[in-house]
Amino acid sequence: MTRSPSPGASAGTAPSVLFVAPDRTRADAVAAALDRHDVSVTVEFDLGAALARIDDRTVDCLLVPRQFGQHTAADVVALVRDHHPDVPVVLLGPSGTDDGDTDPFAADPTVHRVSDDVDAISYDRLADRVRAAVARYRSSQAQRTERDIVSRLEHRIQRTERKITSLHGVAMRLASASDADDIYEETVEAAERILNLDICFAFEAETDWFVPRAQSSTPTDRELRPVPKDAGAMGETFRTGESHRAVDMELHAFGRPEFGDYRSGLSVAIGSFGVFQAVSEQTGAFDEIDLELAELLVAHTNAALQRLSFERRLRVERDQYAALFENSADCIIDSEFVDGESVIRAVNPAFEATFGYDESEVVGRAIDDVVAPDDRLDEAAKLTEMVRAGDFVQTEVRRRTADGEKDFLLRSVPVGENTIYAVYTDITARRDVEREVEAQNRRLDEFTSVVSHDLRNPLSVATGHLDLAREEVDNDHLAAVARAHDRMNALTEELLVLARQGTDAFATTPVSLAETAERCWEHVETGDATLVVASNRTVVADAGRLHQLFENLIRNSVEHGSPEASEPTDGGDARVTVTVGALDDGFYVEDDGAGVPPELRSRIFDSGFSTGTAGIGFGLTIVSNVADAHDWTVSVTESTAGGARFEFTGVEAEP
Repeated sequence: MTRSPSPGASAGTAPSVLFVAPDRTRADAVAAALDRHDVSVTVEFDLGAALARIDDRTVDCLLVPRQFGQHTAADVVALVRDHHPDVPVVLLGPSGTDDGDTDPFAADPTVHRVSDDVDAISYDRLADRVRAAVARYRSSQAQRTERDIVSRLEHRIQRTERKITSLHGVAMRLASASDADDIYEETVEAAERILNLDICFAFEAETDWFVPRAQSSTPTDRELRPVPKDAGAMGETFRTGESHRAVDMELHAFGRPEFGDYRSGLSVAIGSFGVFQAVSEQTGAFDEIDLELAELLVAHTNAALQRLSFERRLRVERDQYAALFENSADCIIDSEFVDGESVIRAVNPAFEATFGYDESEVVGRAIDDVVAPDDRLDEAAKLTEMVRAGDFVQTEVRRRTADGEKDFLLRSVPVGENTIYAVYTDITARRDVEREVEAQNRRLDEFTSVVSHDLRNPLSVATGHLDLAREEVDNDHLAAVARAHDRMNALTEELLVLARQGTDAFATTPVSLAETAERCWEHVETGDATLVVASNRTVVADAGRLHQLFENLIRNSVEHGSPEASEPTDGGDARVTVTVGALDDGFYVEDDGAGVPPELRSRIFDSGFSTGTAGIGFGLTIVSNVADAHDWTVSVTESTAGGARFEFTGVEAEP
């Protein structure tokens, strides 16, 4: 027996013929002859076996003699047609019947006749007739197969379209869900009901685990439990955002299901929220369309979860803003642009308390009409236009309140196209202080002018007359007058220094301690005193004020240089050594004189305080003010020789 190709084989495949032979001689003759014509022949002597072969669809054509035992060709064809109406039949023998009736198969296009009797057959013609019948049969089968494929595809497309339409309804329900659990449950229910994904799960990503949030109604082999975030296809899908379809879990790179022994599956990332998975106990259970539909469903899920997350953040921000709005110490106005004006929508309690207007009085009115003084309306309008153009405005303004005009720091913030938040900080007290300081500075300038001119001029006249008198008279009383003039002159100079501190420009530069100390030493009456500079450090300071500091410290040491020096002398008889040296974070000035008693050190920098009758009590106050202006710390202690030691720390030094 010869096994032949199945129907629908390619046109180049040899036809496969089943010959229902009446005897062995004819069977061998037909088989040998057709084989020479490249036609494969299978012979059956049993009609039932032949029908079984036709049922197996292993033949392309049936070759039937005019008479098969007691059965006519018509009997055989009728039996075949009961099972297979389309398989071609080639009849051997002339047309018609023995009693002269017409051919019963004339109208059947699948029945072909070779008029020669089986004993006098032309095998060339028989082979051609078989090939023609098989070709028509194969063509018909191919067309039928094509129609079947098209029909199946059309049905698949229709089912897919119905699924997509149903998923739109799911998207609407997801869009209205108010809880993440509801979104996960709706997703899994839709996957099971619409996409026919009988076993599916939704997992949410937490810090180290995927936590199951919903599963389909189909029972699973194992109870769902948290899965490590680096596990299998789930972990890979979440990390990369790429979907996976496993035709066979055992052959997939990431096919390690953590929740059952399944053979195929789908894995789709739910954005940054988690992973959706569907599995099956059969290999190849899912195709690309299943994956694409699952991705469409999960896209709706992700959008719904993003909406919930955004709404949650929005509620938090809204609550925070409401708390800030209600509890801020600054005055806040919430307004919107209407017909070119900024119209008040709400004000906070601080506004009501500071401006003195209830919210009900101002809502619906233009901001400028409520708070801008008449003489500042143009200024206010310009600021509003700047904010409307998208600029952030911060400036000091004068605004009207129920208690009169006050000073405010205005910060106007545009939000979107039509909203403005105007924040007013009351700076009236600060501006009052600034105005008072300006007034004090003016008075100080007047005082400085008085000291500089109205006191110095009479003192210069008195000194001139004293010099003339001393040329004519040699009297000890005149020497006392000269000392009094010197004290008055020193008092005037130090009063001018005190008055100018804080008003002169302050600029720091690298300054040499040694050069400054030596220059100041030349400008002070030091008599027999000695200067020792023990450091060449350079510090960052205002040169003029550092000069004031050293002059006053040197003068203090010389005037109080020896225990017995209670009165100044013309030549500065105090024989004292003044030393300037460096500290780890500053410098010091010390002497070997009488020093400062410990009980007086806390008062030494007070204005007007002096330890003797020679000083006027302003020199060390100047020293303290210079240190404060530089943010230095000054302290007084005892030197190694028992004198006074002034230490300055927190001083920036040049490397």
